[in-house]
Amino acid sequence: MNRFNLSRKPKRKIFYIFLLLSTLIPHSLYSQDNFPNPTGFINDFANVLSPKVKSAMENLSRELKQKTGAEVVVVTVKSLNGMDYTDYAVRLFEKWRIGEMGKDNGILLLNAVEERKIRIEVGYGLEGIIPDGLAGEIRDKYLIPSLKQNDYDTGLSLGLAAIASIIASDANVKLTGNYSALTQNRHQRGRKSGGGVSIFQIMILFFVISSFLGRGRKGRGRGRGGLLGSILLMSMLGGGGRGYHSGGFGGGFGGGGFGGFGGGMGGGGGAGGGY
Repeated sequence: MNRFNLSRKPKRKIFYIFLLLSTLIPHSLYSQDNFPNPTGFINDFANVLSPKVKSAMENLSRELKQKTGAEVVVVTVKSLNGMDYTDYAVRLFEKWRIGEMGKDNGILLLNAVEERKIRIEVGYGLEGIIPDGLAGEIRDKYLIPSLKQNDYDTGLSLGLAAIASIIASDANVKLTGNYSALTQNRHQRGRKSGGGVSIFQIMILFFVISSFLGRGRKGRGRGRGGLLGSILLMSMLGGGGRGYHSGGFGGGFGGGGFGGFGGGMGGGGGAGGGY
């Protein structure tokens, strides 16, 4: 336990140093007033997501929040206006305070359309669940292939589904909502273009999830995490054909205005790159 905590301290120190240095950059460039305010868990400021997919993604993040406390937020912007995409993600995370206060269990998935950049920014409290290597696997196998084809619905929903699966399985909970809009969108695009996500790609992620979640979890009671994550992600992607295509989940986590996030902080690393 002590070794684990000590190994994580240098990364958090780097995060604080970055925030300190960023204050030396001209205020006009990094002013938090330049960042938009959140409208929910899925913030499509670039208008690249279809309404059905955006709604299904919002419900997924809301259910994950209700059952685990973790806050996974997706943001699309048309342009970063000259700002580095990693800096933008860190500063936006800081302004919105994604995750629960004291737990820092938030994740920001940022997509900059004009710059064609993607970033998974992980809160400090989720670093052990989604380390940099696993964030990179999600980026490479599920985000970038679809984003290269300007298929934002598929890429971003797959990325969110993978992240939600990992967090839910680590918490030993099952997400039971109706996310058929995500699956239907992929099936429709697959018929039109002959593309889509193959079973081979899905299985690769299953092995990645299993390998990361299966290590060192005996002491934490999470030995089944990898298998549960695989089953959950298969269900969400339509592999089982059950559960997520029936029932009236709909707007079950909707209603009322959005009250903001829980006061968390970043500093847990992540992964990013161009597409």
